[in-house]
Amino acid sequence: MDRDVLADTPGRLHVFTPLVEAPRRFLRFISTTPGLLTVVSIVLVAAILAAGGAMAATSGSRQGELNTMVNRSEPVSFAAQELYNSLSVANAVATTGFLSDSSRTADTRQQYREAVNTATSAVVRAANGTDDPSSREMTLILEIQEKLPFYISLVTEAGANNRQGYPLGAAYITQASTMMQDELLPAAAELHSRTSSSLADQQHRLTRPSWFALSGLVAAVIMLIIAQFWLAAWSNRRISAGYATATVLMAAALIWAGISAFTTWHEGPRGVVGTSQPLQTLTALRIEVQQARSTEVLGLVQRDYTADNQSDFSDRVASIDTQLEELREAAENQETRDQIDGARESLRSWDNSHAQMVSMVRQGDYTDAVQATVGDEDGGVSASFTSLDSDLEDLIDESREQLRDYLSDAGRAASQVNLLVLVLSLLSILCIIQGTRPRLQEYL
Repeated sequence: MDRDVLADTPGRLHVFTPLVEAPRRFLRFISTTPGLLTVVSIVLVAAILAAGGAMAATSGSRQGELNTMVNRSEPVSFAAQELYNSLSVANAVATTGFLSDSSRTADTRQQYREAVNTATSAVVRAANGTDDPSSREMTLILEIQEKLPFYISLVTEAGANNRQGYPLGAAYITQASTMMQDELLPAAAELHSRTSSSLADQQHRLTRPSWFALSGLVAAVIMLIIAQFWLAAWSNRRISAGYATATVLMAAALIWAGISAFTTWHEGPRGVVGTSQPLQTLTALRIEVQQARSTEVLGLVQRDYTADNQSDFSDRVASIDTQLEELREAAENQETRDQIDGARESLRSWDNSHAQMVSMVRQGDYTDAVQATVGDEDGGVSASFTSLDSDLEDLIDESREQLRDYLSDAGRAASQVNLLVLVLSLLSILCIIQGTRPRLQEYL
């Protein structure tokens, strides 16, 4: 009797007993129909949450990167482009002003002051947008900050000597222009190239489809299809409306995300090329125009307009015209094509006026050559150059606006995909619960 009583008495519980018994209890639970239904529902809900969460997280990350590009990377690239342009404009205005009016120094000319102020501001903005102080970009920025004051002082000395009639002014303006074209502009060009390439690389990365998140949605849809056929066979009933609805919703999420990924993958690279590339090309063209203008005026300042100068100018004009023609062929709207046609017409007018100026120099008519170069008459060298520069500036502003619109549109598209997938995933979970509940109630 004592042994029977002891045998029926519960044994002493060990601290690890619940942990050891948990697998056995779970196996006994899933061996029952309600338990198996519950586990299948939980697995489906987890799969949907994982797939929807992964897609939402990927879309959110993509949207965050796009916001960073719009608010940080693109402004830094634009600051570098603005720095590049303004330095070239300052040099062209300084050399032209030296030739046109000896009674004024460059720092008294509004266009020169605006160009220098713009360059200074752009350097600061580029520095603020550069995170790594040891990067090549920061080295270039510091180099420009160090050499720009020295260039300004050379231009000021040139103007002061020219105003007093000293021939030394020509040496100063030549030294300043050489410094700009050999040191400052190459540094600004490299900075612009690096920031533009970084922006383009970020855009290319964002055109890659989110294969991992898409595979999660595919897996969730497959699991839902298998689960609803299993449930129909297990219960000898028709397909569950809740499971079928969840499958349709997740399939819709997959189709939407897939179309978005395919569109991004297929159209994204073309969008990058169609927005970033024209901006870089137009910036380089405007710099080339400014350098051609500086070389043109500097030849008159030195009173030595050689055949090499003319050959260099002709080569630049031919290169500019070829690139403008390529941009026109790639342009997608007629308004842009018309603007490029206007720029090419200004370029041809400048080339013709320049040829007349060179003819005057070779005939010894230096005074008329100077007047033709810096005068304001319609169709002259100065008017044609100003018109061309203005056309290129407008095209640059338009290209930048297209780039920012493209990035903003991509950010909104990523946000819409994120929201839709989240909503459809939550609705699918509710449908799974609703589809499982009637089967469980049959055993209560």
